[in-house]
Amino acid sequence: MAAKKNQTETPQTEEVEKEILPELTGLPIEVHIRRHIQFIFVLTFCIYLGWYLFAAFLLAWVTGVRWADNEGYIEKYNMDLVWGRSFLMWRTDWGKNFIEKVSKNKPFWRRVGDVWVVTVFLIMIFMFLLLLWQATLAWQIPKSSAVSPKMMIGLPGLNPVIPLWYGILALVIAMVVHEFSHGILSRVADVKVKALGLLMFIFPVGAFVEPDEEEMKNMKKWERMRLYAAGPGSNMVIAIIFSFLFSSVMVESLEPSNEGVLSASVVIDYGGAEAGLEPWMLITEVNEQTVTNAEEFSNIMNETYAGQIVNVSVLNKGNPETYQVTLSDKGSYYLKYYPDSYESWMSGKGFMGIAVVDPGLVTDSLANPGSNGGTMLQYITLPFQKLQPFPEHFTALFEPTGLTGAIPDSLFWILANAFYWIFWLNLMVGLTNALPAVPLDGGFIFADGVTGVLDKFKSGMSQARKEGIVDNLVGFLAFSVLFLIVWQLIGPRLVGTEAVVLNANIDASGDSGFNGDLFTFDASNSEGDFVTYEWDFGDGNVAEGQSVSHNWSEGGVYFVVLTAKDASDRQSVEFHQVTIDYQDSGSGEVNGGGQDTITRNVNPYVNEVNIYMNLTGDSDAAIGNNGASSDITVTIEVDGQAIFSESYDVNKGSTESIQFSINDSETVGEWNLIFESNDGVSDFTYDYNWLSDFEVSS
Repeated sequence: MAAKKNQTETPQTEEVEKEILPELTGLPIEVHIRRHIQFIFVLTFCIYLGWYLFAAFLLAWVTGVRWADNEGYIEKYNMDLVWGRSFLMWRTDWGKNFIEKVSKNKPFWRRVGDVWVVTVFLIMIFMFLLLLWQATLAWQIPKSSAVSPKMMIGLPGLNPVIPLWYGILALVIAMVVHEFSHGILSRVADVKVKALGLLMFIFPVGAFVEPDEEEMKNMKKWERMRLYAAGPGSNMVIAIIFSFLFSSVMVESLEPSNEGVLSASVVIDYGGAEAGLEPWMLITEVNEQTVTNAEEFSNIMNETYAGQIVNVSVLNKGNPETYQVTLSDKGSYYLKYYPDSYESWMSGKGFMGIAVVDPGLVTDSLANPGSNGGTMLQYITLPFQKLQPFPEHFTALFEPTGLTGAIPDSLFWILANAFYWIFWLNLMVGLTNALPAVPLDGGFIFADGVTGVLDKFKSGMSQARKEGIVDNLVGFLAFSVLFLIVWQLIGPRLVGTEAVVLNANIDASGDSGFNGDLFTFDASNSEGDFVTYEWDFGDGNVAEGQSVSHNWSEGGVYFVVLTAKDASDRQSVEFHQVTIDYQDSGSGEVNGGGQDTITRNVNPYVNEVNIYMNLTGDSDAAIGNNGASSDITVTIEVDGQAIFSESYDVNKGSTESIQFSINDSETVGEWNLIFESNDGVSDFTYDYNWLSDFEVSS
């Protein structure tokens, strides 16, 4: 029997050797594909997304570590390949002594662990509800605005908003704090720490503390939950500490370096942008008028007109500069960007196209998030606003004071940036690890929590049944969390909104004319299922309907504004510019010692005013002292200031013709044309022809 058994075993050994041999000499291509299907899928996905550089790094990394593993180098240096033989796990005993020393005060750490468990449970609920809410937004996000996959990767250098060096520093601190906290709570529960280490995938992507698995299984559930909660809980503590250091210590100490207002944003195609003004310039003067706050800037601008040229003095990254700005029209800006806020008085007012803010409000909102109209969300999203790390145009505006003022400027800003990113990445690591999905800490906490509830309320249930319920529930939640995260990438691309075409259009009978001329406006060529058409003619008159008509009694440049709405009350706003030149004529008689006044308003778009006058002396008997002439004074006032005044002796029955012309666009406002008899007997008659030419000055 023994001989027979040996005879049967020998061929099996040879067959095994034949199966092993091809691994040394090469395997068929289909075997390679089957063994590396996961890696091939990930690599193909990266290429599909256009991540060519990352795909190259990925290929080089996976090929390198697998070669090193085959050559025995991985095992030689106490490392392992995990998760598809793509992640490198490095184990070390470094840090064990530190954990032993810190964990000696066990009552303290147990109380801290209790707080962390409760905190993580609350965060877990919040984060899961947040993911659910974000999932519902997929139907509202346009397909073209779907989030980039890069934004879902929290690794410095890959995520476009996380700076490389500050990100690496903060991520290392977050991982070390996270894992050392696990180790401390392990020793508090008298669980042996076998090793500490790092998880590598091109970059360090995680750290770990490896407690003894058998001892962990025998831990009380609450102690094990403390152990798991220690990681995200400690990250949240570090986030709070460094948030305080960043805001209440570093930013709170900042004061504006100079007086002025900050250009928060600059609108393209308007006067400021065309002159070269940019965001984050400090405006100190406008037309030699000092600007110290936003209110002063607004008051100065309200006294200007479209087309006016103003000198703007600024500090650009600390350097003084002056720009000549041809002001645009305030009305056209609001019509284009904020039609609901447009008012006809805005037309003709000077507009620089710059939103300003007091510099102190910027630092106040950072030092005290949640106050002064700011929110914690704005605080967290500083990287997306390109305000972290602090750019040069920010650091040039402020300087540290008080105790922090003793720190060299370069070091101050390095510390401020580092504090923010330590806060930010610890917050993200803590929130992410609280999710109820294995292998995240929140998943294990949830599993032990459910097991504890079943033990308490279903004591008669078999252990196998309990384990089955927990495994199914935890598995479902893990899949749900993964799906909700992936859904943020693919959801908008699959079910996102399609662009709704709403394009109001105006067909006008003309662009210019005179007061009293009738213009027609038609919106029938608009794109969209509009049901209402509302018109504003800029002179206080409005109308409704697809086609309307209107005339203007006063000269000027008017914006005809069309607001077209569909059945869902979605709207499109379009405007058409009409230039109305003003013409007027009249006549009158002035008795001796009296006067007559003709009043007209000239708006800021005036290009030229021409007034033609005829003065005719009294043809009756004696006139004046010698009965030969009428003594007449003609005065033209603008807002109470005389810009023309002349006296004439007009012979009896004769006519004096006068022409007045001016093309100064700043002579706007209320005009008074005054005819005055200079004595008690000098009667006369007059007639006039008023022509005002208007044009778009900007």
